[in-house]
Amino acid sequence: MPSSSTITTTASASASSSSSSSVGDDHHHHSFGDAAIIPSPPPPTPSNQSLANSLPADADDALSRLLHQLLATPTLSRPSPRRRSPHPASPPVISFDQPLRSDLLLSAASDFGFFHLAAHGVPSDLANSAVADSRSLLQSQWLPVNNLLSLGFNLDDFDYGDQDRILMLDTSESGDADGFASFPALQEFSKRLEKVGLRVVQMLSSIEKGFCGNPFEKRNYKPRCLLWISSHHNCTNTTGKLASQMGNCKCYPYVVGLQYEMDWWRQPCYAIGDSGERICIAPIADSILVTLGDIAQVWSNRRFKKVRSRPQPSSLPFDGRDGSGCISVTVLVTVPLDSVISPLMPLSVDGCDADIGDEGDDNDDDGKRFQAFCLEEYAWRVYHDHLPLKDPLLRYWI
Repeated sequence: MPSSSTITTTASASASSSSSSSVGDDHHHHSFGDAAIIPSPPPPTPSNQSLANSLPADADDALSRLLHQLLATPTLSRPSPRRRSPHPASPPVISFDQPLRSDLLLSAASDFGFFHLAAHGVPSDLANSAVADSRSLLQSQWLPVNNLLSLGFNLDDFDYGDQDRILMLDTSESGDADGFASFPALQEFSKRLEKVGLRVVQMLSSIEKGFCGNPFEKRNYKPRCLLWISSHHNCTNTTGKLASQMGNCKCYPYVVGLQYEMDWWRQPCYAIGDSGERICIAPIADSILVTLGDIAQVWSNRRFKKVRSRPQPSSLPFDGRDGSGCISVTVLVTVPLDSVISPLMPLSVDGCDADIGDEGDDNDDDGKRFQAFCLEEYAWRVYHDHLPLKDPLLRYWI
């Protein structure tokens, strides 16, 4: 039989438990009323929370950056325009037998850097005879592979490992130092194209935003005309050979270049444009392809575009059986090697508007966009750089 102390302790514990239960029941009844008999729902789990609340801020930023990179990546893999196959360009056609349209000539100079010239007065039979003379010269054994010493360079300046031949005739020189007197058709052809080139310079000087006065009449420049004959054997428009052909194309800085577009040209000419892009020029039979060169761009204070080097024809002359390859006959209107080249700015006596300078030149005192430079240094660089990707005139920009 339990003792009285044990019974008392048990009773006290029971009373305490009953009292605690009563307090708890009172609390439940006060808080929820009759709902106290229903079990409470479980605590919320991450599965029923929003995604924004479950991710910390730094994880959200990292995800955003990742998505941005994934969306931006395809724009980095787009091919550049230079890699695309060139499409034939359609520049304006200027004609000597029609009144000069200044807007058309300005568009050709500022938008293309080249144009076709019609009604020029050079007969096609003379052009064919000149090409025949050029072929004979290129196949001759008594002329050097490269006779460009008259340009003013030294013997050490030339690369005699070139397989393609380059012959040059200074039409302003007298005598027969290079034996060209034996080819009267070639001489007559070069003289005719020289006159055409000087007339083109006069036209470019007469239009608004042109040269602002003929540099050979109003300035201290003296014209020099070069007949440039070359041959290359990569007469194809495939991308690889075309790039190699244009990359090895040598030239001399010029104002305007002139090539007679032969009636047997079945393929386009290829050239390097002002921005380094390849240009495909569809020929117009018996027209003259006129290109604007480095000097023209400087004289125009960068209002004109230019063609780098000389356009290269891709059609074989005659039947193509003589193995001479594609023959290029170009007349370059240029200036002597000791000339200093700089933009031609307006002169009050020229009748040119004083506001023809380019807009946006307020930071320049005189509005010039090129520094003056010596032609000899520039010509040496152009000859040896083999059409660099960077514009050789870029170093003289202001």
